[in-house]
Amino acid sequence: MAELHSEAENIENTAQCIIEAFKEMDVRAGNVLPYQELYPFLQERYPHYKDVQKEAEHHLAKEGFVNPAPDGLMLTQVGHQHVYGEEA
Repeated sequence: MAELHSEAENIENTAQCIIEAFKEMDVRAGNVLPYQELYPFLQERYPHYKDVQKEAEHHLAKEGFVNPAPDGLMLTQVGHQHVYGEEA
């Protein structure tokens, strides 16, 4: 992976990795992707996620793709459409 040069790019890349995790783990609208499954996924694909993870989550929540849950991130219907390109 190319080295990123700005925090905004770092946040966007982390957010994209989170979206990829929902798809790869087949999480559907209304279901939660637990942090215990998300963190290893991020670590493998983008080890710099720790620097901007909370900002990336906030970005995805602002877009309406996820809602915070006590133990992870819940995929919304809008997020489901974004991840899978289909209605939830």
